[in-house]
Amino acid sequence: MLVKELRQGMRSRIFTSAFYFTQVLMILSVAFNLAASASDDMPGDLGIFINNLFWFLIAVPLLFLMPVRGFAALHGEIKSGTLQLVFLTHLSAWRIAAGKWMALIVQTLLLVCAVLPYVLLRYFLGGIDILDDLQKLFFLMVASGVLTAVTVAMSPYESKLLRALFVIGMIFSVQILAGVLLAWLASGRMGGGSGASSVQVYTGLLLFVPAIVMLCLEIAASKIAPPAENHALKKRALAVIMLCLGAGLMVFGESWAWGYFLAIAFLVPVVIDALTEPVQMVRTVYEPFYRRGTWGRAMGLLFTPGWPSASWFVLFTALLGALPLLISGKAWEDNAGMGYFTLFGALIFPAVFIRLFMPKTKHFPGFYLGLQFFFGALTLMVGIMSAISNQPCITWLAWLPNCAFLIYLTEQVRSEQAGLVQTMAILSTAITFAILLIISLPPLRDIRNSLGKDFDSHGRH
Repeated sequence: MLVKELRQGMRSRIFTSAFYFTQVLMILSVAFNLAASASDDMPGDLGIFINNLFWFLIAVPLLFLMPVRGFAALHGEIKSGTLQLVFLTHLSAWRIAAGKWMALIVQTLLLVCAVLPYVLLRYFLGGIDILDDLQKLFFLMVASGVLTAVTVAMSPYESKLLRALFVIGMIFSVQILAGVLLAWLASGRMGGGSGASSVQVYTGLLLFVPAIVMLCLEIAASKIAPPAENHALKKRALAVIMLCLGAGLMVFGESWAWGYFLAIAFLVPVVIDALTEPVQMVRTVYEPFYRRGTWGRAMGLLFTPGWPSASWFVLFTALLGALPLLISGKAWEDNAGMGYFTLFGALIFPAVFIRLFMPKTKHFPGFYLGLQFFFGALTLMVGIMSAISNQPCITWLAWLPNCAFLIYLTEQVRSEQAGLVQTMAILSTAITFAILLIISLPPLRDIRNSLGKDFDSHGRH
């Protein structure tokens, strides 16, 4: 798969155009650097502008052009009907998705290698820290690999609305995360107390970047794999492992608390993917769990495909993730417990709404993301109206868990209304959890009746 995709990708017009375009832009950028270095009275602002322009020209192909190609990785095979022919080569769904991603990464690496001579030339012109430039180039390469994995994970989806919403979200996420990472790293270099040391940065990259890539490839593989393969086990188990690792980093002190928050952020796409999974009535998926008796059935309730088991998995991870907050005593600091609780409410409320009012929809992920954007826009508009009219209108949105979470993030509640909003938010989230668990019981009972009737009380066939 790697050889096939690499040969086709390097012959494509997008890659060749991006390669030549990058070379032309690098030549122009270095020409500006040469002209600026030859001038003795160059303003400092001009030098900063030229340096920022150089990295912007590198970031465009690495963070946009190459990751966008991942949208066609599996979609092209599905649309052309050649995916079944690929399966005839005895490649698993995971190896197909990994081969597609690896081919794009190798092409991105070629672009990075083509840029290296220009980075070295800037060093010889003077005024450039070569180690800092190489570190920036490494971070761009890592970010490109992660974004490419994300687009490959989205490539099996055919909904244009879903892709459009995802592209918008990806653009904002890249801007926010890039700014936070650079500011965090810079403050650490300048000796700030809240800054990140190089050990922390590279520890985070070592732990979470491979996990994110594996998760994205598992999501892509699960969309093209036969129903008999249980990819939910790997995705959800990976989320539990990362949650435990993130909580374990808190042992080293408050400066390592970022690991816990990254683990919670890692859990978000796992929960969304799990809640959007259809029910799989395939015996081979459940047999490994049923054969292990009561303990195996309990694990099957958490790690089998489908949104009914995902409902209990979300409850399990919510309780597991709350333990570090309770043990460290941070659950009551700055309403951190409310923010954590309403986060899970924001994740499950759109799923509950769709399951209740549109249970047979074929575009569940698109409607799910659409509702998330709708609640965000609603909170923004009501917040603006509340600020203009000087009325506590926004507090009544706390009955919607999504709006309650956004209200918590933006701190739009007055101090005298904080207690009421907190009570409303916690109560609405608890009701949402209860509804989700209740509506998951009938499909779980149907699965047990249809698949468990041939197993005795000891779990043996």
